[in-house]
Parts: sequence; C-alpha cells; structure tokens
Amino acid sequence: MSIQPTTEAELDRAIKAGRRRRGAERRAARVHYDVKKDLIQIDLTDGVAVSLPRKMVEEFRSVPPEDMKKLRISPVGYGIKLDAHDINISVHGLIAALVRPADMAASLGRLGGAAKSDKKIESARANGAKGGRPKKVSAAA
Repeated sequence: MSIQPTTEAELDRAIKAGRRRRGAERRAARVHYDVKKDLIQIDLTDGVAVSLPRKMVEEFRSVPPEDMKKLRISPVGYGIKLDAHDINISVHGLIAALVRPADMAASLGRLGGAAKSDKKIESARANGAKGGRPKKVSAAA
C-alpha cells in the first residue's frame, strides 16, 4: 500500500474546515484577575463572560494574589496558564465545573416539560376532561 502525498486542494479544504471550527468554538479571548474581588474573569470568543471566585479553582487556592495577575490564555484559547506555578487549566473544564449535575438535570427536565407536541396536547386535554391531575395523597402513618 503506497501513501499518496497530500494535495494542495486537500490542504486548502482542511485549513478552511479548521477555520470554520475555530470560529464556531467557544474559547477564551481574554483572562483577567480582579484582586479586590478575588475573581478570575474570562471573556469568551462568543461574547460570553464568566467570573468565578479564585477559591473555586483548586489549582489557584494556594497561589498568591500577586501571582494571579500573571494569568494568560493558551495560544489557541482553550486553556488558562500560570507559568510561574506550572498551572494549565482547560477553559471548558472551568465552565463545566460551574454547573452542578443536579442543576443541569433540573434544566433539562424543564426543557422537556416545556416541549409541545400534538400527542402531549391531546393527552393533556384528555386528562383535563377527566378532572385533571389527581390530587396527591399523603401516606398515613
């Protein structure tokens, strides 16, 4: 089996696809440490801004506030770096850590409950015609 060299057209397509992906991905555009509030502030490429207390990030808890001023973004924007302390943290990981699983489950449940379909509407009408949802009965002790 011989391996064919990559053509210019293939290379151009790959570069364009990479640029499209980078344009659509959420990455860090800027990071700043607010000494007075002890907050890490991250501005993302899609215009969203996230602020989180330094103490929420285990890797930063023992870092002196003066050193926190040296935070910087990795070259592509996927991470936050603090070279003096050899700390590299994923931006996606930080954002995910802000959302607790119970909060996510509740949000997804609300979205599902808000969904409307012909079958759901028909079912709700049928239940309403029967007098609606049955009353909850408390268990007798």
